[in-house]
Amino acid sequence: MTGPVVFVTPSYRLDRDRCALLNRSLEVCAPWAEHWIVVDRGDLHAFKSLENERTTVVAKEELLPVWVHRLDTLRIGLRSNVWLQARGVPMRGWLLQQLVKLAIAEHVDADVLVCADSDVVLLRPFAVSSVMDEDNRVLLFARPDHVDGRLPTHVRWHRSAEKLLGIEAADPPMPDFISSLVPWKRENVLALLEHVEATTGRDWPRALASAWDVSEFTLYGRFAQDVLGAGAGHFVSASPLCHDYYKHVPLSAAELDSLLDEVGPGEVAVSLTANAGMRPEQYVDVLERRWEGIAPSEPADAPAGRPARGGVGGRSAVASRRRYPLKLPILLTWAVPGFMIILTLVLLQLALD
Repeated sequence: MTGPVVFVTPSYRLDRDRCALLNRSLEVCAPWAEHWIVVDRGDLHAFKSLENERTTVVAKEELLPVWVHRLDTLRIGLRSNVWLQARGVPMRGWLLQQLVKLAIAEHVDADVLVCADSDVVLLRPFAVSSVMDEDNRVLLFARPDHVDGRLPTHVRWHRSAEKLLGIEAADPPMPDFISSLVPWKRENVLALLEHVEATTGRDWPRALASAWDVSEFTLYGRFAQDVLGAGAGHFVSASPLCHDYYKHVPLSAAELDSLLDEVGPGEVAVSLTANAGMRPEQYVDVLERRWEGIAPSEPADAPAGRPARGGVGGRSAVASRRRYPLKLPILLTWAVPGFMIILTLVLLQLALD
């Protein structure tokens, strides 16, 4: 039995130190909450030292169908690994991260999943009340009337969500559900996956993998608002939980202090993009000074203790695993000639560049 809130972070080896800093911030600001870190199987060794009684490190391969296979293309200079599926085009790491965030709902039993990027750090005490009101409604972050033709990628995410959900196309402007720290109701995620399967007639991982332009947050937000409606159990807020720094400009310690001073009263965290070119060791001291004297909140319904678990790192990495059938024609498709794989990687590199 996990607690009422679980933090979920897909990560990889190049973000290991940032993810460790996020984990440290949870130790300070939400020591009662479990943290699930999901990484490529080949990266488990790099994250092993983060495991403890509140942190589980699990391989993406344990959560995804067996017909998804990783190619370690980081070793040849790509910015992320490429994932092959037995039927369909290869997937880049960003799409896999979205699938993983959704898949984790099938393997934990918390009420609320808080999706946290690796570059997020908590600055203030985090309690269940940070994401849930007195009526047990969960916060749904949505900026109304924010997405229109000026954000073409966001528009495509909405159109993709509408197809996967079988709902009518909305007229711009549309809401924006994207942020670096986003809570979901786990039961709604499970309902979303079932709905996608009913709408598309396919296993949900395959349906999402076939939709190139997918945003997990847009998909969940549209499902909550357009399909579940009043029954979603959410209250909507346009105020994010996280203060995002997206600029590709590094900050000095003094500049970072000034940025942290600007964090709003409802923002419990800050996101410092890796694209800013700052290494965690360059700003950890600034954060540690901010954490001094913090008295973390304890949720009223936090579990008094957790049963011993077995699995990855001596604990249950997966509570229950949903199986997706692997048929003979799919097995045959893995016999792809080597030159086809090389061609795919070259095309992906060109697309990324």
